[in-house]
Amino acid sequence: MRAHSLLILSVTLAAAPLPALAQNQVPSNRAERTVEGINRSIETRGELRGIQQQNRFETNQLQGQIQRQQSLPPPVAPIAPLR
Repeated sequence: MRAHSLLILSVTLAAAPLPALAQNQVPSNRAERTVEGINRSIETRGELRGIQQQNRFETNQLQGQIQRQQSLPPPVAPIAPLR
């Protein structure tokens, strides 16, 4: 039984890299190329959306810091004692 389990495990591990190879193959027909183009477009849009969200977050953070600084009273200069 143990040898059978090891055989199944080794066959499974040997077959694991195959899907990665299939992803790197050039699409052979027009439909596959179209699907690949659509997938790339979706992926690119997702990356752009992530960048936009990060920019929006950072902009909001900066605006909050500016508003907090503007709401504070101006610093008072220390007065030197008279001698």
